[in-house]
Amino acid sequence: MVADGVHILFSLALVLLLFRSNRPEPYLVTALAAAFPDIDIVLFPLLADFGYETGILWSHRALTHSLLAGVVVVGLLSVFGPWRAAAVGFGSHILMDLLSGGVRLFAPLDATLYGLSIDWLLLNMLTSIFAVTVLLGGLFGMKYDFGPRGYPRSPKTALERFR
Repeated sequence: MVADGVHILFSLALVLLLFRSNRPEPYLVTALAAAFPDIDIVLFPLLADFGYETGILWSHRALTHSLLAGVVVVGLLSVFGPWRAAAVGFGSHILMDLLSGGVRLFAPLDATLYGLSIDWLLLNMLTSIFAVTVLLGGLFGMKYDFGPRGYPRSPKTALERFR
């Protein structure tokens, strides 16, 4: 089980690498999309307590982790920011969960669990190290502008030489 904060950090790092935007919308949209699939941890037990049907589709990593939910979430979040950033956020969450136990990708139609089972603690640690490194590097790069420098222009007039 990958931690929610790691999902958000990883998606922010990917958006920083892919889009390198100075605007806040891509980062907000990707963070919301990366956090959304785990809403089933809170929402589905509450629905079960109120008497709504329970089952395999209403469990963790099922309906909210499906491709159908991804299309809906990306479509809704595209109102607030770039749809590509929302797709990166949701997709990174699904990818991490595929590696750490599996998800039901085609949940409403198929209840098969797809994925691998890599040690979740190792996956959390490696992903966090990658994400924090990329985010810190990107923030320092934005602040100090480590971009390529051009040659200084030479003065054209005699008056400019004395300034």
